[in-house]
Amino acid sequence: MNTNFEKQIENLPKKGNSLKDKLFNKDYFLRSTEFGISTINKEEIIFANKKSTLGNFLLAGIAAVFVTLRFKEPIVIYFIISIIVIVMILGYFFTSNRKNKIIKINLLGIEIENITFLWNDIYDFGVLVKPSRYITYYELIIFSNSKGKKVFNLFSFQNDKDDIIKNLNYFKNKFESNKTDS
Repeated sequence: MNTNFEKQIENLPKKGNSLKDKLFNKDYFLRSTEFGISTINKEEIIFANKKSTLGNFLLAGIAAVFVTLRFKEPIVIYFIISIIVIVMILGYFFTSNRKNKIIKINLLGIEIENITFLWNDIYDFGVLVKPSRYITYYELIIFSNSKGKKVFNLFSFQNDKDDIIKNLNYFKNKFESNKTDS
């Protein structure tokens, strides 16, 4: 047991059940043991951040064009449609050239943002939950014996955040059981 990591974990904010905590969206830390375990049986799981596709931009553009057709003046219509086309082209190129984030989880460890953590080097991990009015942000915190405390933003993985933690628990438990079997 690493007392330094335990002190750091103990100093992280805890989830409160009071009315004040719910009203003011207080940040809180959830340890890995507070999540379930995945039942998927694979050797490696890869999570990639979501990218917008050309179809998404075309659908949004067509909807915007139909809205602009409600204007009576043709000059306004041409101006708005040209702005929509320019914004869509810039948005598409921005998202297509953006670096793709990948989280790989396997029997050896975790690879996130080109940093590899082996299971025997990981002391513990958890999620710092940052609720706000409209969306809740998640940060994965990994306590590594050799690399220290590392924090990774999971904003690009909003739909997969629970699956990521459950699969981390699954592979960590599988590693521990393989270690005790041998």
